[in-house]
Amino acid sequence: MQTPPPLLATDDGLRKRKRYLGLILPNLVMVALLISYPIYWVAAREVLLARLDQTAADLGRAGYSVTRTGQSVGGFPFRLHLHFDRLRVAGPSGWGVDAQNLDAQAYLHAPGRWVLVAGQGLTLLRGPGGGVSVQGNPLRASIAGMKEAPWRIVVEGEGVRFQPLAQARPFTLTQAERIDVLLRPAPDRTGGQIMARITKGVVSPQSALKPLTGQTPLNLDLAIRITRPDRFKGKGWAATARAWAKDGGRFQVVRLRAEAGAASLSADAGAVTADDQGRWSGALPLRLSLPLTTALLPMRISGPAEFTVRLVAVAAALARGAGGRLPLTLTFSGGRIGLNGLPIGAAPRLYTPANAVSAGPPAAARP
Repeated sequence: MQTPPPLLATDDGLRKRKRYLGLILPNLVMVALLISYPIYWVAAREVLLARLDQTAADLGRAGYSVTRTGQSVGGFPFRLHLHFDRLRVAGPSGWGVDAQNLDAQAYLHAPGRWVLVAGQGLTLLRGPGGGVSVQGNPLRASIAGMKEAPWRIVVEGEGVRFQPLAQARPFTLTQAERIDVLLRPAPDRTGGQIMARITKGVVSPQSALKPLTGQTPLNLDLAIRITRPDRFKGKGWAATARAWAKDGGRFQVVRLRAEAGAASLSADAGAVTADDQGRWSGALPLRLSLPLTTALLPMRISGPAEFTVRLVAVAAALARGAGGRLPLTLTFSGGRIGLNGLPIGAAPRLYTPANAVSAGPPAAARP
């Protein structure tokens, strides 16, 4: 039996070199990652800041007022953490939001999903109606799917409290146990969905709804389908909403349930859009049920703030005359609103066209 020849020295050296490379290569890769990762994070931070500047500039050109103070970006190494001491965004009509100490963050491996927390609440700006302070425990939101139409947006709050600012008009609620709002693409991807729930809302004593709800809490469950969400394109809200409505965009009511004690309002159909002046256009068939003990409400007829009062008063009077239960048809046509053929007032606006805005567009501001 022949013995095998001894290994050549060159073979032994080759094996040692392979073993050495097998040990050193992983370490070299790790060192390269440690060196390049901070560069990647800084690049992602700069991209975020550039997008914020571009968005603020685009909004400014569209007539929005954008104020950012105390802006900073942190979160290294795994997140992008965006902070504002104050962020205020208001449209040409004065509607918008104003938040103090707002934080938003996204993981670096998932930059398309942001989580926002308004630890000190925010102020809802209502144009001529004035601001409403909104506080929660805390108020949270998430934004994702920004390459889809519509985006995926979730807003939620527990122990939410509402307080109109000085000289502002009353707000419908003073507080709610929980509020949830959801915007997302429809499951069949042919439209979008808006869902909203209010759990145990307390109606303000100054609200037109107070005589109907009494001391009982208000619960709301609303589902709306959005057609043609892909047409929400444009510079600013007015141009975007106008393009969407002209291309057949509609808000279609899928479900509406509002209950407060023995009083209830419901709907399972109806659709509205906007006319060329931005006012609602369409019809909503409703079902109203009220206890017969509901008092007749006064119908004040002066002032823009009295629209809701007139609407609720007419609906309550019609329901009482029909024994407490009544089908209603709310119509929006020619810039006017009607209830079962009775004129109520001017229809609300989905957007304010440029020719209806007297003030020039304010500039975007940066800290």
